[in-house]
Amino acid sequence: MTNAPLILCLLPLGALAMEPELWLVELEHNDGIRLQFQGAELELGSADLVGIEGPDALQPGMRLAIESRHGVAEQIRLLTSAPTLAQNSQWSRAEDRLLAAAGQTLLLQELGVLVFDGNTRWQNGSPADLQSGRKLVLTRDEEGHLTDILIPNPEEDPE
Repeated sequence: MTNAPLILCLLPLGALAMEPELWLVELEHNDGIRLQFQGAELELGSADLVGIEGPDALQPGMRLAIESRHGVAEQIRLLTSAPTLAQNSQWSRAEDRLLAAAGQTLLLQELGVLVFDGNTRWQNGSPADLQSGRKLVLTRDEEGHLTDILIPNPEEDPE
């Protein structure tokens, strides 16, 4: 008898143990069920709110640090200043303003220096759209490599 059935039974438990994702984002819309951001959304669920009065207090324009798992927010914290270095190293999705770009290196207002490569997917733009002041939405994999760069409004002049 092999251990294959036992291993197959434990697979769902391993999936449930997945670490939460950290999103450093600006809220665009809150309908009481879903929170919407540039190009993405999360279910509000029964998230623990830190520094926020209640779900109705989540207003467009708020900068948030959100821990989520399987598309559902677990904890939402109000970001009153730039993310800490610890948050910078572990985020999965973040929004930030570009200060400068050189080659495949980005200097961002809050996140600092990030590097992208030929495997990075571009949405709504390309490296030619990397002007100072442009808002970027960045997605990283578990190893911290940039997988996607979304330019929300590439036809607008950066601020």
